[in-house]
Amino acid sequence: MGRQGGVRQMSKYNRASGDVIRWPDSPDARGALEEWLADSSPTAYLSGDFLDFRGADLSRLDLAGAYLANARLVGVRFAGANLGDANLANADLQGADLSFADLAKAEMVGCSAGKARFRSARLFAAQLDDAVLVGADLSHAILNSATLYRADLRGANLEFASLRWCTLGAASMPAALSGARMFGCQFEGAKGAVVGPVFVDEEATRSLGGGELEAWLSAQGAASVQVVG
Repeated sequence: MGRQGGVRQMSKYNRASGDVIRWPDSPDARGALEEWLADSSPTAYLSGDFLDFRGADLSRLDLAGAYLANARLVGVRFAGANLGDANLANADLQGADLSFADLAKAEMVGCSAGKARFRSARLFAAQLDDAVLVGADLSHAILNSATLYRADLRGANLEFASLRWCTLGAASMPAALSGARMFGCQFEGAKGAVVGPVFVDEEATRSLGGGELEAWLSAQGAASVQVVG
């Protein structure tokens, strides 16, 4: 906590051992978590690369800058947590719950997040190239300026997501895009089948579906994407 203008600024995230809802089953992962929590320096970060955090509930923790590359995070709960600038490259996030989490500028290249929940998560400028997001729930998520080049989005739910200036090139597109905001998206080489309608203008007032949406996608370089609803 800091002070600004004489007023104490409270963080909405937690960082104390008593705030851990459930510890990981692995002693090594628990040890890494305890070591990080015991370090009060402002530059401390969780070093958990290649560790197994299964069984943990780390919801609402301030995990900004955490290094979790290649970590096993299957089913782990990060609901409402801060993972801004975290490194989750090649991490196994199958079935993990990241609803309402802040993942701004997170490095998630090559992660496996099938059926993971990112509902209302903040993924601004996150790097999700080559990520596997089959069946993931990304509804209402903010993916502005995120990169999902070659990401596998088959069966993913992006209803009402914000995808402004997002890169979806060469991606396998999701089934559900209804209500998504897609102004400025890059689609070159994208393929698959989608359900609209979606908003295609900056003010989110122009909604396209059916043949109109298919023609718009084709004009953006996604000639192989079919609109099915």
